[in-house]
Formats: sequence, C-alpha cells, structure tokens
Amino acid sequence: MKALFGSLIGIYAITATVVHIWTVIIAFTIGGMISGVITLFLPFLAELYWMFKMFGVNDTYAYLALLHLILAIPFSMFSGGNR
Repeated sequence: MKALFGSLIGIYAITATVVHIWTVIIAFTIGGMISGVITLFLPFLAELYWMFKMFGVNDTYAYLALLHLILAIPFSMFSGGNR
C-alpha cells in the first residue's frame, strides 16, 4: 500500500505542475502581466480563483483544478516524512 501511495504522489506532483502551468497561461492570457505573476507565486489561491472564474468558460480546466485541490488534502496529510 505504501509503494502504491508513493507512486501516486509522484503522478500527482507531475499533474499538479501541469495544472499550475495551465493556470499561469490562463492568468497571463486573460488577466494580464500582473495577474500572471501573482498566479505564478501563489499557486493554491490562484488555482482556486481561476477555477471559479473558468467554470462555464473552460470546464475541462475547472474540473481538473477542482480535482487537484481536493486531492491535495489527503496527499498533504498522508505524505509526511519521518513522524
């Protein structure tokens, strides 16, 4: 079980990076330079903001961002190092 969870964390990290890059592209495209820079440095808050803003416009992105924000909770709880 621990090996499966470890590999899922790796896959999650890669897909979360892709979603964040997608978020930054959306922010630069729609919001402009300042919005893009803020999004680059505040991933959680920015993805939350752009997820709500993109519902109805880009549903694929919105649901993928929602999935990653939901999955961040168990992965951050159970991926602790040495306890």
